[in-house]
Amino acid sequence: MKARSMLAGLLGVGIAAALVTWAVQRAGGARFLEALSDISLWFLVPAVACEAAVHLSRAWRWTGLLASIKPVRMRSALATVVIGAAATHVVPLRLDELIRAKLLGDAEGIPAARVLATVAADRVIEILALGALLTAIAWMGPPPGLLGTALQVAWIAFLVGLTGLLAFVFAEARLVALIQRYGGPGAGAVGAMAELASEMATGLRALPTGVALGRVLGGLVIEWGATLALYVFVLLGFGFSTGTIVPLTLSVGGAVAYGVPNVPGAIGTFEATQVTALESLLSLPPDQALAVAVVAHAVLMVPVTLVGTAVALVIWMRRSA
Repeated sequence: MKARSMLAGLLGVGIAAALVTWAVQRAGGARFLEALSDISLWFLVPAVACEAAVHLSRAWRWTGLLASIKPVRMRSALATVVIGAAATHVVPLRLDELIRAKLLGDAEGIPAARVLATVAADRVIEILALGALLTAIAWMGPPPGLLGTALQVAWIAFLVGLTGLLAFVFAEARLVALIQRYGGPGAGAVGAMAELASEMATGLRALPTGVALGRVLGGLVIEWGATLALYVFVLLGFGFSTGTIVPLTLSVGGAVAYGVPNVPGAIGTFEATQVTALESLLSLPPDQALAVAVVAHAVLMVPVTLVGTAVALVIWMRRSA
């Protein structure tokens, strides 16, 4: 298992290196560095503030999901969210979800499996929000060419996945019972997966109500609103004033890029998706498109990685003491 994980991690690093090389070569090598000088740095201040709002809203939303299990302090949820985000940018394989479950479980005295169920529910809610963005793009009319085709395919895939998810949630008991009857090779691992699936389905069915539901929905609106605003500020920093379709598409592209589990920090995948979108939507030359993508990625990566690492260090020192 360790060898397989190591191989997946090495594959992710290879993908990142290949995509970064591709993007830089298309941009004329170091020529995109000249395009970086065109940015007005003052626009990065509200962009970073938007990224901070994203993580605050995620933590607030998570406290709403956890309310059905146990009231959780916002401070604990926020610390865990930023540490998980930092882990996403440092290590491959999306271990941030396991880290979040372990850290919050220890801090609040909740079994990690139950916390992980809320993490899974939170991930599903984010996918549903992403599907809403894809629906908005489809309603406004997707861009022409391969980018528009890719967005339409993603929207169809979302609808198919949503149908499968609903079927799983409502038929989970029968599916788990069927899986547990398996007695062939790897029966233990299959049984453990069935138990995890049952926990996830329970978490999805036990969505909060009342004030807690308001936190979930409010956090979701703030998160994606701040994400859209982040891309608007980055584009304005380069002097590009756009309509709604561009930040919507960049938000979807960024989420898809971060969805590749074995590429740390979405390095390469983020640049490839965003450069493709910017060239198609704004007819930007490759060097300008890469400059915009690099700045947006830096806003997403650098602040939360520094803050998350610092918070993790403080927690480690307290527990060691």
